[in-house]
Amino acid sequence: MNLKYTSISNLLLLPESYNIEEDEDVVQSILKQHKVFNELHKLEESIQTVLASIEEVGLIVAKEWFKRGLKQKHVQMRKIATEINQYISGRSSDHFEPSRLHEFWRRNHLPIANSFDSLKRYRNLHPTYQLMMSYKNNQNYLKMWEQSLLEKGAVVDQGILLKGTWKSFSSYTGRITARNLPLTSMPSVMRDYIVPSTGQQIVSLDLDNAELRFLAHYAECGSLKEQFNRGIDVHAETAKLLRRNTAEHEVNDEQARKLAKQFTYSLLYGAGRQTMTQIMEKTIHSITNADVVALIDEFYQLYPELLAFLEERADSSQLLTPFGEIEPVAKFTRTQKKNYALQAGVSVAIKLLMTTLAEHDIKIIHVLHDEVWILLKKEMNLDNLIKQVEEAFKKKMKKIFPELPTNGILTKEKLGGN
Repeated sequence: MNLKYTSISNLLLLPESYNIEEDEDVVQSILKQHKVFNELHKLEESIQTVLASIEEVGLIVAKEWFKRGLKQKHVQMRKIATEINQYISGRSSDHFEPSRLHEFWRRNHLPIANSFDSLKRYRNLHPTYQLMMSYKNNQNYLKMWEQSLLEKGAVVDQGILLKGTWKSFSSYTGRITARNLPLTSMPSVMRDYIVPSTGQQIVSLDLDNAELRFLAHYAECGSLKEQFNRGIDVHAETAKLLRRNTAEHEVNDEQARKLAKQFTYSLLYGAGRQTMTQIMEKTIHSITNADVVALIDEFYQLYPELLAFLEERADSSQLLTPFGEIEPVAKFTRTQKKNYALQAGVSVAIKLLMTTLAEHDIKIIHVLHDEVWILLKKEMNLDNLIKQVEEAFKKKMKKIFPELPTNGILTKEKLGGN
């Protein structure tokens, strides 16, 4: 089958310079020799019609997004422009011309900064550099999420219809993304402005703590798997470690849990200790690098299997896929090799969920890494339907990941139209 929506080169873990898409004989030969690639290929075949349907249906963003949803960004742009004008001319005008700022820099013997990198380099020389960085950030945001949507979308009764160009294995891990319109990176605030067609509702099905579940599974970490299977809030447990290693009075329970989740995923995805300290000190101002080191040590004392597994993957010449190990032709860093198993596991899981939904004749309209959006009739009994889907999904998962903790793995949320 022609995998129109899949990058075969990425699936076969080939360097970007390799163009194997057109060489069907070579592809078939590789698939016959390697079970891992063959299984991944079969899964890709099963989602091609689903991706075609998603591409055809699209998403509708309400017209209110362009009025109320983006209003704050426009306000920020005018405010920043006014501040810049006060520096360069002493006037409180929100009409901004970059050429006048350049002239101001020349008069004051300051370097001209045209790119974002140069603005960042000179940001401590004068406040206008930092202001211009903020101005450009807002400008790029509006270009992407206002101008581009209006140009590429189609006007319909409910708003603007957006259709992305979809691709599976847009990365080596099997991730599904939308191009043309980058719908898979839409701002979280925009979700509330996605609206269903008349008489329908949009429901998000999300894989709860997917990467962490796969890590517990692959590392054979009994204590972490037990927490998932018993329905214990893993991040709340980590928050207890956080409180023991920092100034407890600085955060409430909700803040501590959120920070614990940030800490866990930053750690798993290879953030350095200094970076983690910088992230956490935005909430806990008194935290030090030593506090973060102590927290990391205690976390791995609690789950020693996790550290052993991640180091083993980093040192291995092979990548761990959901269907076994394989030695890639493409080069991977230590951090990439650590993350690969978790992200590839999530990609396979979300595709199994997609095929399960398709088998239940449920229309999928969007995919976001570990989340699928579905379109249902308003009168549909949502709880019964999701229960059926979850049972079928778990059966599929158990065939590939027999020891994966799946209790509570699927969560649902109604979206849009707010």
